[in-house]
Amino acid sequence: MGVLSGAHPRNSFGAIRECFDADAGRIEIDVHSLAGPDYAVFHDRRLDEHTTGSGSIGRATPGEFRAARFVERPDERPPLLSDVVAMARDCRTELQIDLKDWRPLSDERLRALIDTVAPIKERVIVSSGQDWNLARFHAADPELPIGFDPGHYLDHETEGSPNFLPRTMSAYGYRDDHPLAFGRTEEAAEYLEQRFEMLLLQTPGSREYFLHHRLVLQMLGDGFNAAAFLHDRGIDANVWTLDYA
Repeated sequence: MGVLSGAHPRNSFGAIRECFDADAGRIEIDVHSLAGPDYAVFHDRRLDEHTTGSGSIGRATPGEFRAARFVERPDERPPLLSDVVAMARDCRTELQIDLKDWRPLSDERLRALIDTVAPIKERVIVSSGQDWNLARFHAADPELPIGFDPGHYLDHETEGSPNFLPRTMSAYGYRDDHPLAFGRTEEAAEYLEQRFEMLLLQTPGSREYFLHHRLVLQMLGDGFNAAAFLHDRGIDANVWTLDYA
């Protein structure tokens, strides 16, 4: 969420600028599509969560989002993606744009992001757990870097939130709704390798995979190194998110 020191609100101008000033190698920000040619830099799905605005972010226009202010800092507004791109032009930092939209994006909303990030496209990767939207982005612009988080399909054994996917605890001790996970017919490492082979088919354009650190540790304990598997296929591995504090 663009947080470095913690002195600024998440995904805020101040937080993001601090990362750019520190010459961070990469920062992650969260975005939602808007009812217009831009994206909101915001984690939650409703403006009411932390701003003076109201309603679903996806129904707001760029102008309506620009008018919202942080509740705890009424003199500050959350940025638009175009604001962040303008800030990023004169630095070297890579920008991970974590897409929060669940619904299939329209052509207009796809084009809004593609056009907005065009000035820094070589330093951008669009990440998401929603493979259907990653597939749409890849079809619209095969040169736009995309990255997949497969946690909706395969995840670690514990989850803090009551709202989680997958729903089924597999025979191998992972949350996995796939039929291969129903019965234990092979070693866990073989099962995991097969599942990753299948996950690759879901987003063939992905240049990077984003994996929960608990999932990675559990898989290592079962003899499967996801990073090595991905690297052998020319794909980067990104493990999130370690709480360094």
